[in-house]
Amino acid sequence: MHLNYDTQLKSKRAIIEQSLYHIGGKTIGDLLTPLLLSTVPSSNQLAYRNKVQLPVRNPKDSNRLLAGYFETNSHNLVNIKHCPIQPHLLDDILAEIKLLAEKYNFVAYDEKTGRGFLRHIQMRISQTQNHVLVTLVLNCNEKNMPTFMAKFAPELMEKFSQIKGVCANFNEAKGNRILGDNTICLSGQSFIEESLATTKVDFPQILKDGLKFRLSPESFFQVNTDQALTLLELVAEEVKNYISQCQSSSQSNNITLLDAYAGVGTIALWLAPFVSNVVAIESNPHAVKDGEINQSLNKISNVQFQLAKVENYLPQLLKNGTSVEILVLDPPRQGLDPAVIDAIIKMQPKLIVYISCNPVTLARDLKLILSEKSVDLSVNADPQTEKKNDCLKLDSGYKVEKILPIDLFPQTYHIESIAVLKKQ
Repeated sequence: MHLNYDTQLKSKRAIIEQSLYHIGGKTIGDLLTPLLLSTVPSSNQLAYRNKVQLPVRNPKDSNRLLAGYFETNSHNLVNIKHCPIQPHLLDDILAEIKLLAEKYNFVAYDEKTGRGFLRHIQMRISQTQNHVLVTLVLNCNEKNMPTFMAKFAPELMEKFSQIKGVCANFNEAKGNRILGDNTICLSGQSFIEESLATTKVDFPQILKDGLKFRLSPESFFQVNTDQALTLLELVAEEVKNYISQCQSSSQSNNITLLDAYAGVGTIALWLAPFVSNVVAIESNPHAVKDGEINQSLNKISNVQFQLAKVENYLPQLLKNGTSVEILVLDPPRQGLDPAVIDAIIKMQPKLIVYISCNPVTLARDLKLILSEKSVDLSVNADPQTEKKNDCLKLDSGYKVEKILPIDLFPQTYHIESIAVLKKQ
């Protein structure tokens, strides 16, 4: 936040450029930097974040509840009353949760002793409907949940008409995983819905009318709703342009698209009107369940969800001789597994759209795909490795058309990007 917004956008592009040279070496850096476009700005630079997860603590010898974020490289909690990148409504709800926690004598979880029952507060907000879902993460199982939670939940909902549900998630495991595997609804409903609609006149009518997405406590959804729409539109443009080229060259329009790391199906459902079939691969059963509900909500019939790890599913497709024409990748920060890169190199999809939230692993993965290398995927390259990178033989037959940074996280150093590769 110490940089004005225009400088933030330029700095984020520079981060990707530095990653291309540092991880990819001079050959990759020189090849791809001219294809690195300017960062697409976010329409909202403040109050954009639609999900908040806050650890909690009790001060020494007090039943006050502190909620906030950890200091850098520590587990020292900094209590917050408001955060500039989250909606003000969530600040107000957080303040009320703290008051009710003191009223009901909540005991915050202590990670050193393992005692205390409240671990995290999660809040999600639908920006199109202004509805909120509150989830408390508890250090107990469902049977041992404190009885006062039955009073706490409706009392919180009475204070805010925007809260449509209060849930409890149970996580007794040690470690930094936030959510456990079991969630119940204490009051109201266990989900909220978000809608995304395009104003692109040349897009299918179903996207102009808008798609609905049901969000549960476990659902993954981009935290910047408006910019998520921008990202979806940009990805759809690449798919649409590719299909129009296929039609002009008399190729079949019977195109199957593979959406890897599909989450709740946001990308898969958005791209479904453009192609014949979509296969959405996701390893989280909660996300697959939400994805199938979202498919039903939007009456989309040409998407098939597969509960599987991408690194297991792609090699199986390869073994079965299944061809993939369009591949959309949206991996977590660690990037692509070696088995995924190996499968991509052997499957040779005609169009790859790689959505990345980590410039370092993007640079690494592009290097490996372009050079058809199945090598050590360490991002900590030593000088000898960098020298080898300077003379990489790029013989995969893929051409990177563009790398487009898109700012989903204003006021932070995080940067999303879209890399478009085409088989020549």
